[in-house]
Amino acid sequence: MKTIKQACFNSVLFNINVPYDRKEEKDENHGGKKRKRVKTIGALDETTQRILENHSSIQCKLESNPNPTCTSNKKALEFVDQFNSSSNYDGEQCFRGQNTTDCTIVTEMNGESFLIPPRVSFINSSIDRFTEYIQPDETFDMIVLDPPWWNKYIRRVKAANSKAGYRMLTNADIKAIPLERHLHKNTLVVVWCTNAPSHIDAVSKDFFPKWGVELVACWYWVKVTSAGQPVCKFNEPQQKQPYERLFIGLPAGSTMAKSIPRERFLYSVPSAIHSHKPPLYDLFTSKYLPPEATCLELFARSLYPRCTSYGMEVLKLQNKRLYELAMEDEDGKTGGRVAFE
Repeated sequence: MKTIKQACFNSVLFNINVPYDRKEEKDENHGGKKRKRVKTIGALDETTQRILENHSSIQCKLESNPNPTCTSNKKALEFVDQFNSSSNYDGEQCFRGQNTTDCTIVTEMNGESFLIPPRVSFINSSIDRFTEYIQPDETFDMIVLDPPWWNKYIRRVKAANSKAGYRMLTNADIKAIPLERHLHKNTLVVVWCTNAPSHIDAVSKDFFPKWGVELVACWYWVKVTSAGQPVCKFNEPQQKQPYERLFIGLPAGSTMAKSIPRERFLYSVPSAIHSHKPPLYDLFTSKYLPPEATCLELFARSLYPRCTSYGMEVLKLQNKRLYELAMEDEDGKTGGRVAFE
């Protein structure tokens, strides 16, 4: 009998080799059409200028030796399009589960196979039923939110492919989540945020005060290609940017506040899956959280050991078809990775 020793996302998901948007990709791959001239960039705001300068200062460290044959993101985009079009995930279905073992297990649902990591619990439900599933006296060492912010792009995605988009929430909906009940004196609250001014203001001026949390840091996730270039140009305000914000808060009077850097720049090649964020648990537990820290992730689409994940697509990115697996025999011998079609 074989067990799963290691599971990694299929490497094709990270074949982001050149700066891109989907229109440019289509123009490039349907010969005979000229690319539109890129508009001249106007004045950058202070934050964008600071991130651009940081990227310029370390770009040589980010650069790899790109394969000269990898001149597009086509493979990654096609892989994701095929996955989305064939995915059979019912986000309206309410269910919960857990894996109390130390091994990754596989579960079947609606004709799909999902990987369940060790020591996890999960709830598939809308956020308005939060109090039905999370005990009122249950506190966590870290709470992560990746809200489905209301925006035009997701409306377009949803219109084009109902399986690729997700239900969006207003700022008032997010503010209403009773997180204040689930904090202890040093609970880290981490919120992924878009660059929209209304969303930025909502986190710092509405959500955090309501939850009894003070803003202590703003970090930036800068998305780069496999060659270290930003995935799109640094643009003037109100335009698409190659970075996202990560707001970090702590309850007032927390003894941890001084240990959190006020600003950090995190660089990685993004997944081709829309809004797929890099995992944060190991980053924070390695420096700022106690061993065996407990985590709650809201609006989750994947699972992490020792975390409770809550969302309407809580298992979506645990689909076995997205992974390369290393299998182990009972005698401890490890086989090579197997990519599932």
